[in-house]
Amino acid sequence: MKTISVRHKGKIICTAMHCNNLLTRSLGLMLRKKQSALLELPAESRAFAGIHTFFMLFPIDVAWLDSKCVIVSVKQRIRPCRIAQAEKPAKYILETPAGAISLKQGQKLAFLHSGHLRNL
Repeated sequence: MKTISVRHKGKIICTAMHCNNLLTRSLGLMLRKKQSALLELPAESRAFAGIHTFFMLFPIDVAWLDSKCVIVSVKQRIRPCRIAQAEKPAKYILETPAGAISLKQGQKLAFLHSGHLRNL
């Protein structure tokens, strides 16, 4: 699985696993002992996109981003075996270990993939 750097105001705030297909999105962070970040890249925007933390071993923070990479919804400290849903439609989902970075609604993020800064 490839990694991608997540940036805010020009600074790298985390490195995330790049989940861009059905298999990697389905497995996500399930059963991983190492606390790492995950960026889901669905093919289309999803109204009120949801996630689950079944089979996860640690709590996470989740940010949902629109097509312009602006955070439209944030949920913090989601414990294992829970379900969470965005309050607005989202195209991207960023999952990070709880408390690893501070994400707020309205922040604009960018992704650095293979040495090129771009909105995916």
